[in-house]
Amino acid sequence: MVLPMFAFSQKPMMKKKMEINPEMKKKKMEIEKKKKLYQNPFDMKKKVENSIINKWEEYSRAFEYSDFEKIKTYFTYPVTLSLFGNPVIVDNEKDLINWYKKIRSETQDGYKYSMLEKSKVIWISKDICMVDATYSRFNDRYERIFTGRGIYMYKKVGKAWKMFSMSGVDLNKNKK
Repeated sequence: MVLPMFAFSQKPMMKKKMEINPEMKKKKMEIEKKKKLYQNPFDMKKKVENSIINKWEEYSRAFEYSDFEKIKTYFTYPVTLSLFGNPVIVDNEKDLINWYKKIRSETQDGYKYSMLEKSKVIWISKDICMVDATYSRFNDRYERIFTGRGIYMYKKVGKAWKMFSMSGVDLNKNKK
C-alpha cells in the first residue's frame, strides 16, 4: 500500500540557481559594502580621523626632510599661517614654499626629526575639522630640543583632506 504512494508522487521542484550577470553582481556587492560602512558611523568617523592624523604625520616628515614640493600637496588655498600672533595669508604654492623655507631655516639648532606626542580631532562640520597636535622635536642624539602645539584646520577637497590653516599655540606648562 505504501509503494504506490512513492511510485506516483511528484518530485519536488528544485530551485534553479539564478544567473546573475556580472554587472548586477557588482552593484549588489557595492550596496552590501555601503551597508557595512554606514552600519556604524562611529567606525567610519574613526577611519577618517586616523587618515587625517596620518596626513599630518606625512606632512611632518616632509617638513623634517625639507621636502617643500611635498609640503605644498597637503594644503588648499588660501592658507592662513600663524605662528604666535603673526598671521600670513598665502594664496599660491610659490609663496607657501618660500614661507616654509624661511620657517625651516629658523628651526632649532640640531633639529633632526619630530614625533607626534598627542592629538585630538575636533569636528566643525562633516567636511571641516581641526587637529590639536602636540609634538616634540629631537636632535640626532634622540634628545628632545623643543615641544610645540599647533592647531591645524582641514577641509575636504574632492575626496582628499587638505590643510587650510595652521596656527602655533603657546604650551601652558602651568596648568592647574
